[in-house]
Amino acid sequence: MGDIVKIVPVIMCGGSGTRLWPLSRSLAPKQLQPVTNEKSLLANTVLRLIGNENCIPPVLICGEAYGDDIEAQMASEKAPLSAVITEPKGRDTAAAAAIAAHWVKRLQNEDASEQYVVVLLPADHHISDVEGFHRSIEAAGKTAIKGYVATIGIQPTAPETGFGYIKRHADFIDGLDSYPVMDFVEKPDLETAKSYLNEGSYLWNAGMFAFSPSVFLEELQMHAPEIATASEIAFNDANISHADDKAVRVTLKSGTFLQTPALSVDYAVMEKTTKASVLPADIGWNDVGSWAAVYEIAETDTDGNAIDGEAVTIDSKNNLLKSDSKVIAAVGVNDLIIVDTPNAILVGHRDHAQSVKKVHKQLSNAEHPAAFHDGVGSSAHGKQIKDTMVSWLKDDVFPFWIENGEDKVNGGVHEAVDFTGKPFESLPKRLRVQARQTYVYAHGHLLGFDGALEAMHAPLSFMLDKGQVAPGQFAHTLTPSGDIIQGHADTYDHAFVLFSLAWAYKVTGDQKLLQVAENTMQFLLTSLRHPTIGFKESLPSGSDLRRANPHMHLLEASMTWMKLHNHPVMADLAKEIYTLFKTKFCVNGLLREYFEEDLSPLVKAPSLESFAVEPGHLYEWAYLLKLYEELTGSKTEATGIMEAFADKYGISSETGLVLNTIYPDGSMVSDPSSRLWPQTEYIRLKLSYGNEQDKKDAMVMFEKLKSNYLTFNGKTPGYWKDQLDYSGVNLTDKAPASSFYHLLGCLALII
Repeated sequence: MGDIVKIVPVIMCGGSGTRLWPLSRSLAPKQLQPVTNEKSLLANTVLRLIGNENCIPPVLICGEAYGDDIEAQMASEKAPLSAVITEPKGRDTAAAAAIAAHWVKRLQNEDASEQYVVVLLPADHHISDVEGFHRSIEAAGKTAIKGYVATIGIQPTAPETGFGYIKRHADFIDGLDSYPVMDFVEKPDLETAKSYLNEGSYLWNAGMFAFSPSVFLEELQMHAPEIATASEIAFNDANISHADDKAVRVTLKSGTFLQTPALSVDYAVMEKTTKASVLPADIGWNDVGSWAAVYEIAETDTDGNAIDGEAVTIDSKNNLLKSDSKVIAAVGVNDLIIVDTPNAILVGHRDHAQSVKKVHKQLSNAEHPAAFHDGVGSSAHGKQIKDTMVSWLKDDVFPFWIENGEDKVNGGVHEAVDFTGKPFESLPKRLRVQARQTYVYAHGHLLGFDGALEAMHAPLSFMLDKGQVAPGQFAHTLTPSGDIIQGHADTYDHAFVLFSLAWAYKVTGDQKLLQVAENTMQFLLTSLRHPTIGFKESLPSGSDLRRANPHMHLLEASMTWMKLHNHPVMADLAKEIYTLFKTKFCVNGLLREYFEEDLSPLVKAPSLESFAVEPGHLYEWAYLLKLYEELTGSKTEATGIMEAFADKYGISSETGLVLNTIYPDGSMVSDPSSRLWPQTEYIRLKLSYGNEQDKKDAMVMFEKLKSNYLTFNGKTPGYWKDQLDYSGVNLTDKAPASSFYHLLGCLALII
């Protein structure tokens, strides 16, 4: 190796691989898929570097949506990484190379005793001669040490029209196995490609480079200064985080990185520099760019059929048959590509393999799901949901409710808007809605949504200034201008006051808010405490029946204070509510809604519905109890029973949506319907504490939520429907602000 000490392999994991659709999708690109064997193309690329003592663990550059998946995939392969650099959006290979150079230059500065060389590699190549590959990157690295920007050229074996070519000089560079580069040429037509092959001095351009960081950055500054300047700014602005047993994560920021012009290394540097060199290599290389290329490197049977999965071939030759779960039967056909995936099948002729990208383009233009992922519940589908929901919340929901939800005349926030987005200005203002919107904006601020912190002050100030009738005591409803309509103190309302103050105090650190919260805790624990057990419905009492629901929201509020502020009084309250659930609210393993005065099971009631069970509350209690277990270790088996009961009886066979109410024997109520919020509780529970199938079921339910409640005439504005009948017909004319609390609690797990 001479004076080369350390090679830093930098693997570029960008590109969408549309010619390998339907295995490769926009949100599940080919480099993450098992194309040539049971391992992904990226895994093969990383693993072939193991065993070269001159290489440190590789650095991966990928889109930010794939960072976690890539780390998880590499961990499962037990493949060590040095760093994962994530881009908010791809800016082509010159920007990636520049960021890699800056990263390795940083390593060089930290370890001046070593000399580092970047070897830049695509993630999606197939190489059969691994030892020859190792010799090639070492030789290219040796060339880089001498001050060249080196590339590895592949000895052509055919007049290939799908590759670019490099023309080399006739003589080696002194003392090296590389040649100076005479020219880079674009993909040729067939006759030109034949002439290149016959001439003998042309090599395929494989997109593999080796360079010292300082040399590359100097050449980039000379030939593409805009990229050089912008990439340096972006690197210096990046977040760099270290975690035990994990690769360093370098997160490039949109605001700076996207200022970098998009250009390839070839155009930005290699075609202009006088320091370009090329090392000829014959290493069994294939760029795996199409299904025809996959066929070329696949093992075939005696009839020339390449089979991956289950297939039966009769009188059929030279086919590529790849099956995900179904048996492919090929009868009397030749030279075909047949690829089966969960939600798409490709059938095409091998001679037309390059045209597969047109299929993807057509599907993508139509925004068909099959262009983006391979089925609801897949990891790629999860990425699509995340991207969609982040955009929806950022571009539609928060801006809409900040602009239209605030009562700019009277203060506070409106109760609801109509389906044109106009607020109902005359509706009374419930205290709990002001509290819920305070939470929404506080949590939204922590999630990074613009304007949320400023928006929080409208409902918070209205709640404290208009709704607080005494220290820690709040009225139930007010007029739009803030006059009290119903002054009784409701336990449900006070639970939400505490919940919202925990979040508001978290984002502001305002000690006055802590004092209000302490006063509210005192009022709740004294004045609203029931003389026998638990807490009153309200003060003064307005009902002979008692409910589990206010206690559930007290559990939510108390655990929020535990998680965010480690509050001992609230920890005691959470334990009390947890005990009440186990001893009172859970009857024969199933949550009930209404109880007698002493919290004993209901004997008689004004209506049959008082005996009903709410599946949404079963999911909500189950989530909160599992969270309590997470915080304290205290466990109850009832969570599994409630979830199983709701799954079996609480979901409409007509719409697949969670029903509002059912009877304890699982039978339907007389007029079944489905509100928005139970769907969010189903999703939140399954995503937070479910197994892999539960998480897939949650994504299926999310699609139902999106299409049934969030979509109006094919669009998803910043508001929603609230209640549908059993057949899925909308029953209301309002989009309640209060549903934002449920949606954000659910979507925060997705985004």
